[in-house]
Amino acid sequence: MNTDNLSARRKQTRSTLAEAGISVFAVKGIAGASIEEICEAGGLTRGAFYSNFSSRDELVLAAIEVRTSETLDRLDLTIQRWKDRLDSEVVEDIEDLLTTFVQETFNEERQTAARVIAEQEIELYCLRVPQLYARYQELNSYQLERLSALVATALDIIGATTKIPTESLLTVLISVYQQTALQALAGMQLQDPIDIDPGLIVQVLLQLLEFPQCPDDPEAGEHDGSSGAGRA
Repeated sequence: MNTDNLSARRKQTRSTLAEAGISVFAVKGIAGASIEEICEAGGLTRGAFYSNFSSRDELVLAAIEVRTSETLDRLDLTIQRWKDRLDSEVVEDIEDLLTTFVQETFNEERQTAARVIAEQEIELYCLRVPQLYARYQELNSYQLERLSALVATALDIIGATTKIPTESLLTVLISVYQQTALQALAGMQLQDPIDIDPGLIVQVLLQLLEFPQCPDDPEAGEHDGSSGAGRA
């Protein structure tokens, strides 16, 4: 559904239902989640649900759209803040820069155990429903395209290039992130925020990106992650 022409109130209702769906999916799974439970979690009526979504599957797709759009918007703002910062700084240590950037990105909105579980449930559910998976792939394609543009901007800021195609880099990073998030939620309560260690993602980036060499030392940055990237 194209939501561009919807009123602010209706967009908010859809967003509320999508968030409510995520909270219920984490506990019941999608197949076990009823419309009534989702409406109750969101403090809305069945009428509100059916005026926005024709089925639970349509809500699943909306949940993907809402969450991904919010995440990419936050990433965009984070990249812009870092661009302003690096315009006036010289980067002495690339590994430290990447660690700080990834950690700040994670801290923009702390993931809860419930959200990580729900996202895994949504992906598995879409794999089980062929007609839903086709639309799921379309959404992923659009979101990957936008994410690729954001990554290109971030790499341009630090003067880095990828050793593999950007799409392949993103596939690796997303997989590492998902696995790291799943490990972090072990033993957590559903409502608890989780701490995701940026270390593995940073190490992957150091292996799959090439960084500008320090002018006075051609070997700098090749082994220790340091670099003269940045702007004086």
